[in-house]
This record gives sequence, structure tokens and C-alpha cells, in this order.
Amino acid sequence: MEKDTLSRRSFFKLVAAGAAIIPLFAKATKSIAADSCPSTAPAGKPIVSPTEGMGKTLQYVNDAKTTKNPKHKSGNACGNCKFFNVAKGEGGYAPCTMMGMKYVTNCGWCTSYAAKA
Repeated sequence: MEKDTLSRRSFFKLVAAGAAIIPLFAKATKSIAADSCPSTAPAGKPIVSPTEGMGKTLQYVNDAKTTKNPKHKSGNACGNCKFFNVAKGEGGYAPCTMMGMKYVTNCGWCTSYAAKA
């Protein structure tokens, strides 16, 4: 007759495997969220224009995948830049320190990009 109960050793192996998978799942989910560009800007917030002011000066693009700038590296986007203020973000937009606290998209990019530490 077989035991249907889990041994203590089996239980801890299962828990360890689950704990190892959770960070991978969280990173994949975050990556998927960062890849989706917001379609609507937050109402009443100042939005950076790629053709005017600091947006033009820093060669800002709303979607990092569209830039032709040789400084851009795959995976670099406003959403993972140290100047992107996630705490004040709304719907995939957040204020950017380099853009005078105007809102940029999480999937945007500019020449001032600096990875978060």
C-alpha cells in the first residue's frame, strides 16, 4: 500500500522549487508589462513631445523600439531608467527628471537614459 502523504523532505523540496520559480515569474510579468506601450496619455498631465523642447533635444521617442539612435541598447526604455518617477506614474506614464518632470511613456527612450541601480 502506497503512502499518499508528503514526506517532510519532499515538502521542503517542493517549497524550494516554488520559491525559485516565483522571481522568474515576477520578472517575466514585469517584462511583459514594460513591453506594452500605453495608448492614452493621463488627462491633465504635461506630456513630452518628441518634436519640441527637451523631447527634441534629447531625441525622445514614445516607443524605444522605433529609435534609430546608435546609443540605444535593446531593453533600454524609460520604464527602467533612473529618471523615470514610477511613484508618480499613471497608466504607463510617469514624470521624468530629465524632461522637466513632464510625463513620458514607460516604453519611451531618450539619449539621457541611465539604467536604475
